Amino acid sequence: MSFKGIVRELREMKDGIGSMSRRVGERKHWRSRTLSHIAPDMAPTPPTDVIQQGQLANLPPELLLDIIQRVEESETSWPARAVIVFCGSICKSWMGIMRDIVKTPEQCGRLTFPISLKQSGPRQSPIQCFIRRGRQTSTYYLYYGLVPSEGEKDKLLLAAKRIRRATSTEFVISLVSDDFSRASTTYVGKLRSNFLGTKFTVHDSQPPCDAVPQPNNRSSQRFHSKQVSPRVPACNYSIGTISYELNILRRT
Repeated sequence: MSFKGIVRELREMKDGIGSMSRRVGERKHWRSRTLSHIAPDMAPTPPTDVIQQGQLANLPPELLLDIIQRVEESETSWPARAVIVFCGSICKSWMGIMRDIVKTPEQCGRLTFPISLKQSGPRQSPIQCFIRRGRQTSTYYLYYGLVPSEGEKDKLLLAAKRIRRATSTEFVISLVSDDFSRASTTYVGKLRSNFLGTKFTVHDSQPPCDAVPQPNNRSSQRFHSKQVSPRVPACNYSIGTISYELNILRRT
């Protein structure tokens, strides 16, 4: 089987599994993960019979490594890069090789998994993004790219919804544009400001090293960089602060 044929089969399998998930009532969930934002580290697991019947699940390790390397090098932009995410959901062997081959944004200059958004970017050639603001909904959308495209099919990276409180303002951050619930697997974290808007605290849904959890009364699912974790107490981990000095004419 030629390399082009393998890539074509991967795309056909992805489309087929997407159709199956839509038939069982998960259309919105699957499409949001493949089209709306940077796809999760683990795409929804295909049915067992699909994996067992496919030729790709039983390839020799040397050939498998060569195939995945070629796919990773050829699919450098979205939405074509969604094929790389799908490769990791075929079987465990594919998933393991994908983890070893796909590099961090700092190393390769590309965004692949949600965890990529929390990692350092390349120093020589910054990843360019732009923000759209929804004034009526107090929502901000971060898109991949330098300028908006004509067809408005830009890749959504993150979305934030502003929530005003009595003494502070919060920006709840999500991977999708229509779900800002802290109980959602797409919840990333939040940004909280003081009353004057001069100090901001960054909270992450995932703990940094040696972090002390700050539980609340809600329960939720948390998206891990490698897997979808089981239901655990909802936590927001403080990972940094941003401060502004108030100037008479402007903030500095």
